[in-house]
Amino acid sequence: MKHIKNTLKLFKLDWQRIFKNPIATFLIIALMIIPSLYAWFNIKALWDPYANTGELPIAVYSDDKPASFKGKEVNIGDEVLKNLHENKQLGWKFVDSKQELDKGVKSGKYYAGIYLPKDFSKDLLSFTTGEITKPKIDYSINEKINAIAPKIADKGASSLQAQITDQFIQTASSTLVSVFNEIGYNLDSNLVSITKVRNMILSTDENINQIDKYTQEVVALHGKIPELKTKLGKANEFVGYLPQVDALGAKLVDLNDKMPTIKEQAKVILTLQEKIPEIQNAGKQLAMIDEDFASVEQTMNEGINEAKQGLLIIQGVQGALPEIQKLGDQADSLATATSEGAAKLQEALPGITSSMKVTLQAISTISSSVASVVEQLRNNHLTPEEREVLKQQLSDSLGRQQAVIQQLIQTMTQIQEAAGNQELQPTIAKLNTVNNMISVLKAKVDSLDVNAITDADLEAIQNTANDIAATAGSIDVDAVSTMVNNILTKLISTISTAQDLLNKAKQIDFAALLSSTEATVSNAIGILEKYQAELPAIKQEIHDANVLLNGHMDTIVNGINKGADLYNNELPVIQEKLGLAASFIQNDYPGIKENITGTLKTVNEKMPDLEAALDKANDLIQNDWPNIKSGLHKAAEAIRKGEKDVDLGEVIKLLKMDATAESDFFTKPVEIAENKIYPIANNGSASTPFYTALCLWVGAVLFSSVATTDFYLDEKDRGKYSKREQFSARMMTFLVMGLAQALIVTLGNYFLLGVDVRQPVYSVLFALLIGFSFMMMVYVLVGLFGNVGKGAAIIILVLSISGGGGNYPIQVSGKFFQFINPFLPFTHAVNLLRESAGGIYWPNAWKAIIILAMISIVFCVLGIFLYPFIEEKTKKLANVSHESRIFH
Repeated sequence: MKHIKNTLKLFKLDWQRIFKNPIATFLIIALMIIPSLYAWFNIKALWDPYANTGELPIAVYSDDKPASFKGKEVNIGDEVLKNLHENKQLGWKFVDSKQELDKGVKSGKYYAGIYLPKDFSKDLLSFTTGEITKPKIDYSINEKINAIAPKIADKGASSLQAQITDQFIQTASSTLVSVFNEIGYNLDSNLVSITKVRNMILSTDENINQIDKYTQEVVALHGKIPELKTKLGKANEFVGYLPQVDALGAKLVDLNDKMPTIKEQAKVILTLQEKIPEIQNAGKQLAMIDEDFASVEQTMNEGINEAKQGLLIIQGVQGALPEIQKLGDQADSLATATSEGAAKLQEALPGITSSMKVTLQAISTISSSVASVVEQLRNNHLTPEEREVLKQQLSDSLGRQQAVIQQLIQTMTQIQEAAGNQELQPTIAKLNTVNNMISVLKAKVDSLDVNAITDADLEAIQNTANDIAATAGSIDVDAVSTMVNNILTKLISTISTAQDLLNKAKQIDFAALLSSTEATVSNAIGILEKYQAELPAIKQEIHDANVLLNGHMDTIVNGINKGADLYNNELPVIQEKLGLAASFIQNDYPGIKENITGTLKTVNEKMPDLEAALDKANDLIQNDWPNIKSGLHKAAEAIRKGEKDVDLGEVIKLLKMDATAESDFFTKPVEIAENKIYPIANNGSASTPFYTALCLWVGAVLFSSVATTDFYLDEKDRGKYSKREQFSARMMTFLVMGLAQALIVTLGNYFLLGVDVRQPVYSVLFALLIGFSFMMMVYVLVGLFGNVGKGAAIIILVLSISGGGGNYPIQVSGKFFQFINPFLPFTHAVNLLRESAGGIYWPNAWKAIIILAMISIVFCVLGIFLYPFIEEKTKKLANVSHESRIFH
């Protein structure tokens, strides 16, 4: 119970700290919303990618010439163009020449081009002549413009091909069946003679022409032997370049392996982007100091002049003091001499007051002086020698300040003793406090190890300096001056009216008092003149820094924002493509290489045998085939005359059937009955589970990169709470962020984007479970292993994008991704969100729920148990990485 109570107390403290700091509150709210933007923008971009294919430019040109069919002129090309004018599926562009089409496709003006050649109609109708030539559509495509556009264009070309085929089948079948109807009615009266003619035609058409076609193909192949041998030689030359391809592939794989390191190093640009407001605020403050520097110089000069005037007065009093003391030796004029000395001291009081004021003002600036040195010591680019010089300069300055304070204390003590009262004691006590604090600060500075300066050491020095400045600033110099003046006035009055106080006046050591005052003022003047000598250089440095920073502020901010945009948007794309290329080199290329070399070896071995066989076949076709062909015709005629297998009556009955019904059957012999199970309205809604799960993991990684897993407590509170309690409290803060991110993205999906979700309540609940699980995993990884844990979270993210089966079925991915798919939490998160999107099949949903819940429990238990044992080792590892001056 104590553990739970302390954990809740620390959790409450976490959020109190957040809401007390406006910047922290703003960052927390931003980190709740930013991951959702990642999902919303991607979902909206993929909402209906095929709705605007009508804007995709596809060039079309027909060079088709009319062909004659059953006494009519037919131009299929014109019919195709006419139909395409009414087709809005793609952006058909009707160009005026084949040259314009080719140029437009090469330049990228058109994604693809479709060309119908001159003999398109003639070849399409060649089936009516018996010499069938398939018509060709010349389809060219520019695949480098875009990855998806060629697939859409291919679909358009295939659709055009199907459209032409359907139209052709419908027309041809309708025409042929109508002709067959006419033939069928005529066959009844000429059945015997027609049977003989039909048999001979079928025999010739089914055997001799087909064989003759094959012989011509063999002759053509024999003629291409020289060309094939030339291409084989080029292929053998290509094999010689394979070692260079291997070397290039190895470099590509090596670069892909280093990509996580490169990406981690580039992440520093995001930190700079978060610091932009601080950089801009620093520029404003620097400009303000640059503008007001003249008043600082004026104040410094006036203080030095006033101190010097006071010093002259004191020195004048010192010159007259011997005479005063000489007169004081005479008993009868002792009172007069003492009164005159006090009056002289009262006359020098403005100079003493000015010196005291200058001294205290110099001490009040100790905070800014120490802050400047502390900031320089934080600079990791300084060498140990340069840091030692800064440390010694600060120590010497503190020593001089301490000497001035001690001299001032001595002066005021002597004045108080001369007056015989304790009116100056509060001021003397404050000065003693300042003196002691300077001693403590000097000891801290002297004990610094320049090779191992920590932020805690520098913060302690800065806090002590601030306390010194505050204490010195609390002394009212004018009040002290008035008090000293009143003391001296009373002293003079007492000497004048009470001769019995003469003996006490003799005890006042005016020489020591004036000497102490002179030393105090001289030290103050020395300190101020040292600062005065450095003012021109400081002024020039501040002005140069102001011009450099504020003069290029827009360039700096724009550069940082562009760098962050490149890191967020372009670098993941490069990393993904590089990973695909490396995967190809590692997985697919070895098999392709082996196939190429093995196939070429076989072809080289068999080419002589193939060439000899084709020579023999070509000789047979050229010399013996005509006689063989004539003999085959005669044999076929004799065989067909004796065949009685075909029932011509059934054929006539078939030919006389309904032409319209049969034509429609040939065109579409099969109809498809479509049944949609778990329908989803659009592509954006179908992509929502993937991008929602992805944004929750990205949100967890992003928050772990910005927020720390360490719980900072004051020195007095550290012993009250165990490491497990601190770890558990910060875990609860991270989990609240994960739940908030999940709630925002799912509600935004439904109410802002209008995503089609069949079970919106379960969608929110499932997303909360996923956000909880993902944040638990990332927090434990980062809390236990630091930067290594962040790297592991990023690796899981990369593997999840490729192996989670989010946008493409996992079955079309490589074997490696199919293997890791069941082990990725991302896989089960996407599957669970898909259930609420299309309709829940509870056996699948419960499986994903149990897996995600078990992952959360395991990571929670392991994190709480292992943290006290691993924390020190993780910090040592982090300190080792800090020594590189690269990692924070």
